[in-house]
Amino acid sequence: MEKKAERILLFIKYSIVASWLVAIAVAVCGELSLFTDYVVEPKGEEEFVLNSVAICLTIFGVPLTLKFFTLCTRHSLRRMDNDEALSRLLRYALVRNFTLCAIAVVDLFAYYLTFNIAGAMCALVVGVVMLLMCWPKRTYIASYLEKVNEE
Repeated sequence: MEKKAERILLFIKYSIVASWLVAIAVAVCGELSLFTDYVVEPKGEEEFVLNSVAICLTIFGVPLTLKFFTLCTRHSLRRMDNDEALSRLLRYALVRNFTLCAIAVVDLFAYYLTFNIAGAMCALVVGVVMLLMCWPKRTYIASYLEKVNEE
């Protein structure tokens, strides 16, 4: 059981690092001007829409993603054994990380298409949230398994 918990912990950490690497790759491509053939007109309607989408995704998407993860991992723990609980934790952690990565990529695209700092700041917020709130610790998995065994 301990080996499986350690592997899951490592896999979740790898997925967070991979999400950061995807965001960094998008930023590098943006700095190399690989996808800015059509730059959005400054102070135009398209810039407003892209920035609004980036800000709304960050403001609403990040908390909803974190809440979804919390609800899914705590729902119906009574019916699970430790292996099933760990696999469920891994599945929903990967969904959470993929969703946060997608939000960061959309924010970076909005930044590089509009050259407005709002998209970059939103992507930075998502990255910080991933590091501070989603980075798994051994104590978290131990307390999660404790809750499974209690119920």
